[in-house]
Amino acid sequence: MKLQKRILTFAAAAMLALSMALPCAAAESAMDTLCAPSGITSMPDGSFLVTDTYNKVVWRVEGRTSTVYGGVATVGDLYGQPIGGYNDSALNDSYFKEPWAVAPFLDGYAVSDAANNVVRFIAHDKNKVQTATGQRAKGSMNGYGIEATFNRPTGLATDEAGNLYIADTGNNRIRKLTNIGTITTYLENLNEPTGLCWKNGSLYICESGANRILRAENGSVTVVAGSGGEALADGSAEQAQFHNPQGVTVADDGIIYVSDTGNNAVRKIQNGVVSTIAVCDQNAMDPSPVAPVGLMVKGDRLYVCDNFSRAVLTYPR
Repeated sequence: MKLQKRILTFAAAAMLALSMALPCAAAESAMDTLCAPSGITSMPDGSFLVTDTYNKVVWRVEGRTSTVYGGVATVGDLYGQPIGGYNDSALNDSYFKEPWAVAPFLDGYAVSDAANNVVRFIAHDKNKVQTATGQRAKGSMNGYGIEATFNRPTGLATDEAGNLYIADTGNNRIRKLTNIGTITTYLENLNEPTGLCWKNGSLYICESGANRILRAENGSVTVVAGSGGEALADGSAEQAQFHNPQGVTVADDGIIYVSDTGNNAVRKIQNGVVSTIAVCDQNAMDPSPVAPVGLMVKGDRLYVCDNFSRAVLTYPR
C-alpha cells in the first residue's frame, strides 16, 4: 500500500508540475516524439532503445526518428488510451504493460515490465520478445527463470560477467539473474529501490523510499549521498537531500548523475559534493526536467528520460 500511495502521489505531483511548467519542456530536446520515456540504453550502431510507459512499447531512436522496436502501440481502451498487455511473440506482435527500464543482457536486451511483474528479453537475432523471468503474479520467490516471482520490477543493470540486477521495488529487494538463468536475492531490506547502474564492480542504487543513493560492493552497502530527508538540498554527500530519486548513472570519470524525480531535478555527485545541474523552470529557454527517470552518459552528453515532458533531454557534461 505504501508503494502504491507513493506512486500515485508522484504521478499527481508530476502532472501538476507539467501543467505549471510546460514551457520548460518546450525547449530543444532529443527524441521529442516520444510520449513517456522511462529507460534508455545505447545500441552498437549508435542508436538508442527507449522504453515508453504510456505507449507500452520499446522505441528504437536514430536522431529524431523513432520506430517501434518491440511491442504494439495501437491498442487502446474506450478513450483511446494505450492499455498494453502481455504476450511473448514477434517484436511487432508482442505486448508490454509497463516497460520501465532497458539494459543490455546476454545477446540482446532486458526490459523490466513493471505492471506485469516480469522481466522480458529481446534477442538480437531472433526478433522476438520472451519472458526471461517472472510469472506475472506478485511474489518474492527465487528459482530458475520463470519459476521466480517479483513485485513491480523496475531498474536494471548488467555487470561485466553478464549477470542482470533487478530492482524488485515492491519487495524492497535487489534480485540477481545470472547468465545461466538462476534468480537469487542480491540485497534485501531496502526501501523501494528503483534506478540501478553497475560500474567498476559496484552496483549503484536509487533507494527511492529513503531518498538516498547507495553503493553495493562484495556484499557491503554504503550510502553515497542523501541524509534521508525529503527536500532539494545541495552540499556534502552526507547532508544533501533528494526526493524520490529514480535514476542513476556513473560516467567513466566517476561522476554520478541522479534523476531526482520528486524534485523535478537532475543532480550531480562529484568528489563527495552534491549539486543541481538542472531543475524545472517554466521561464527557462533551455531544456528543463519535469519528471526525470532513466538517464545515461554517452560521449560528452547526458541523456535524461523525462516521463512527463514527452522527451529525452540532453545536457553537455
